[in-house]
Formats: sequence, structure tokens, C-alpha cells
Amino acid sequence: MLFKKILVSYDDSDLSKKALQKAADLARLDADTELNVLNVVTVPTNQFVVGEVYRQVRESIIKYGHEVVSRTDQTLDALPNKTETFVKEGQPVRTIIEFAGQNDYDLIVIGSRGLSGVKEFLGSVSHGVVQRSQVPVLIVK
Repeated sequence: MLFKKILVSYDDSDLSKKALQKAADLARLDADTELNVLNVVTVPTNQFVVGEVYRQVRESIIKYGHEVVSRTDQTLDALPNKTETFVKEGQPVRTIIEFAGQNDYDLIVIGSRGLSGVKEFLGSVSHGVVQRSQVPVLIVK
């Protein structure tokens, strides 16, 4: 078995879609490989957004995160592998690394850039994950 557990960081950007396809290709090599998708949402904090308004904003952002990962269902359902999707709240780099480490992933697959539109070779999230992760990272361009 090449990998037991693969985690895809997914934000519905074109490169995260490519990352999902690459991870699915790797998972197809062994039906025992587990493939999971993680979307990290960041709820902005603001001293003027508190109480009920903050709760509503937070719920909307988390709901959107679930909508984003639901867009992977067709790809995941086509695999013979065990698959699952997750939405976590937090700072993306830290959350991806902690989630991968706490859940014994063998590989993180991430697009070289996300939705931010940064025109560098690596976006800030993918760069941060590569720099800080103890888990091997595959960058898809």
C-alpha cells in the first residue's frame, strides 16, 4: 500500500479541483487507501460583529464550507475507496497541519494556489503547509 490515508485540502478553486483529481488517481491504485477532503473556513472576528450577528455570520460561513465540500461528492462517490469530507473552522495552514497530524494521514494533497488569486508559484496556504507539515505534501499545479 502506497498510502493509507490521503487528505485533500479543498476550496473549490481550479487548482484544488486538480488536487482532488490527483489524489483520486493515487487512491485508485489501492482500494484500501482512504481519501478525505478538508475545507477550512475562517470566520472573521470584528469588534462590531458580536452576539446574534456573529452567530449568524459564523453559521453562514460554515454552511458555505459544507456546500464547497459537497461539490466533491461525484468524484468521491466514483471511487471504491473509503471517503469522507470535513469542514473545520480556523486558520487554514494551522488547521490543515493539525488535522492531518491528529488523524494519521500519510499525505496531504493541495493546489499550488487557492481562491486568493495570489500569482506566486505557491500561495500562502500551500507554502505554509509545505514549510510546517510533518506529513509529506504533494503540491498540484
